[in-house]
Amino acid sequence: MRQPMSALSHIRFLLNHAIRVELRNRHGIAGLLVFAVAAVYTCYQATGTHAEKESWNALAWVVLLFAGFNAVSKPWADDDEGVRSFLLHTVKPQHWLLARMMYYMLLLGTVSTVTFVAFLLFLGMDHLDGWKAVHYYAGVILTSTALASLLAMIQALASRAGGGFSLIAVLGLPLIIPVILVSTRYGSDLMRGIEFGDTAHHLLFLATLSAGFSTLGYILFPYLWRD
Repeated sequence: MRQPMSALSHIRFLLNHAIRVELRNRHGIAGLLVFAVAAVYTCYQATGTHAEKESWNALAWVVLLFAGFNAVSKPWADDDEGVRSFLLHTVKPQHWLLARMMYYMLLLGTVSTVTFVAFLLFLGMDHLDGWKAVHYYAGVILTSTALASLLAMIQALASRAGGGFSLIAVLGLPLIIPVILVSTRYGSDLMRGIEFGDTAHHLLFLATLSAGFSTLGYILFPYLWRD
């Protein structure tokens, strides 16, 4: 007799399904990567390879932010009404939301990594020599994780409420501001030569925000799931 799927199995199944759908439709992720590289190249054309520290840092986070919004603007694998109706009776809303968050974490982590490498190649790494680049990249990954948690939660809530990208922007921008402020401050501290130990608390704050967004979505989303 087949045993019922565990929570972890449900989440893994939904995540694998989303990844397979994304890989079959390569235009989606390819478009995101092209957008990120094109945005970095535009910054390079505007500033050259010797951008000031403040400009380098600000441009990096702006490109990452827009790449995040661009990632969640397209429909997800189960936004079709028929698929959604099937999932309504087979999975718990918490599992569905956690799988979506993990999917966006992988997606934004990939886009953020490509964006960061493109910045180093086009705009140079004079401001991030040695371990600074590693510490900065840690901030990029934690920022993309926080953005993924937040945007996945908002995109899920907006889709269940019948809203579109405009609703995502209205709900997301006020909550994204703290993430971007902390990230830019962290990057600025590294570029100004402040020791990593004296600015690492920003990473802890980003991790806390990510956990908070995930918990908030975990609590709120079930109330909209069956509406």
